[in-house]
This record gives sequence, C-alpha cells and structure tokens, in this order.
Amino acid sequence: MVLTARAITNNIPVKIAAVILALVLWAFAKGEQEGIRLTDVPLVLRNIPEGVTTVEQVPETVQVVLSGPNKEILKLAFMGDTYAFIDMTDAEPGRALRVSLSPADVVLPRNAGVYVTEVRSPKSLDLDIDTLSERSVAVTAATEGELPSGYFVLGTPQSMPDSVDVYGPMSVISELSTVSTAPLNIAGRRARVEAARPVVFDGAWNLHAVPRDVRVAVEIEGTRAVTVEGLPVTFLHEPGLSATVSPMVYNAQVTGPEHRVHNLGSDDITATVDARGLPRGVHELVPDLETPEGVVIEQVTPVRFTVTLE
Repeated sequence: MVLTARAITNNIPVKIAAVILALVLWAFAKGEQEGIRLTDVPLVLRNIPEGVTTVEQVPETVQVVLSGPNKEILKLAFMGDTYAFIDMTDAEPGRALRVSLSPADVVLPRNAGVYVTEVRSPKSLDLDIDTLSERSVAVTAATEGELPSGYFVLGTPQSMPDSVDVYGPMSVISELSTVSTAPLNIAGRRARVEAARPVVFDGAWNLHAVPRDVRVAVEIEGTRAVTVEGLPVTFLHEPGLSATVSPMVYNAQVTGPEHRVHNLGSDDITATVDARGLPRGVHELVPDLETPEGVVIEQVTPVRFTVTLE
C-alpha cells in the first residue's frame, strides 16, 4: 500500500489526540504497576537525654528501599516527609550504644501508598556517648590562593568575632585550643577582602560552633619602591680622637608596604658608621642600617663612608 501525503496529513488533530490518549493510558498503566526504589532519607535522633551527645557525627541520611505503585513512589519523592529515627532514650555518658535500623524505624507520611522493605545502609550504628560540653575557643582565619606579584598580606588575617562557643562531647571539647574557618580565597586580589566563612572542624567529631559563620578580613597591599634623600649619618668613635666622616648624608632606595614607605624620613631609616676601636688613619666603613618592619633597603648611596681618625 502506498500512502499519499494527503493520507498522512488528513485529520491531524484527531491523530494527535489519539497519540496523547495512548500516552496517558500508558502512563496510567505504568503508574499502577508495582515498583521498587532505592532512596536516601534524613536520619534524626529522638528522645536525647539532657546534657548528652554522641562523640562522632551521626550520618545525615540512611538508604532505604521503597516498594509500591510507581505513581505513589513518585508522589512520595515530592512530599519530603519521610525520615528514619534513632531512639536515644537509653543513651548514657561513657556508654556505647549499638543501634540496629529496620523498616520500623522509618516514618512515612500518613496515607502513603508505599512501604519500606529494607534499610540498606547503614544497617547498624555504634554510637559512643559523652557529656555535652561547651567551651569558648579562639578562631584562626584561613586563606587560600596566590596574590599577584608585588602584593602581600598585611599582618595576620582577622576573624570577627575572634572566638566562638563550641558545643560537643566533653572528651573532644577539652582538647580544643583553636578552630579554623573555611579558607577565604584571595587569589588575584589587590585590596582588602572580607567575607563570611563557616567554622570548620577536623575529623568526624560531633562539634557545633555558635556562631556558625564569622567574618574573615584580609588586608592586602602592594609593594612600592621609593628613594629617600638627604638622610643624616650617625657617627660613633672613641672619645679623645679628632674624627670626621664623609659624606654626612646619604640616599636610600627602599621597597615595602605602601603605607610604610609613603612618608619615610630621617627618623625611620638610620645609618650608623661605627669607628670605635679603630686606629688613627683613614678608613672606609660600611654603615649599619635599620628600617621599619617590612621595609627593605635595596641600595644605599654611597655604599661606604670615609672616616678619618687623628
């Protein structure tokens, strides 16, 4: 049989409706079929005695197997009311609590058309129990990333506040001296960076910080080169000798943080020519130089000073 173009395009609306109806009937039939789905549901702790906590973190979710009509399984995914629980009524500090998880420990929404056939993972948990403790702990602000050439971190990164209250098992809290923030990325930055970063803990300990987030501030500056001219020389020599030093002033080329080198003067950079203990005669001496923190002497003119002792 040869189909003409007219036969194919004839009654297009009717044919489209027929296809849609077929898809609906197929979806309905598929939805009525029994299905199985592996899914993660939240794990919560119930009936925790006052002043008690777990030493290690408890998994946030457990993996369960759901069975029922496909449409009911799909509906359950959008409801979000399914969870598993552990009854902590018998938890006591210093005691290990072994918990086995079963379908009876999974709560489904009322009138849910599905049921739990298995708790797949974890099937059981060994929980170490301890006394809940609190301690104020200093915060170290962490950074990551490379600054552009010629830029550096000025001082130490700061956290605001500089300490947090940490809650957790006494055996772990008692060993804490500092906690750290998640790193603040400063890569490529040329000026101050400030952002909120969470407090993080090493390992699997069940610890919580209040506040959870702190502000981390990092001061960033560029390096600047300047020449400071006409600086006086400090001259030391033995008393009783006639002594001269030449020249009496010098020029210094320095590099350092912009805020430090901006207004450098004679009170900031010192050159001391020490002729004590030297015999009479003419000596060529290199000065001892002192600069503010972070400022580096690149060159001094002259490099040597002529000292005449008579």
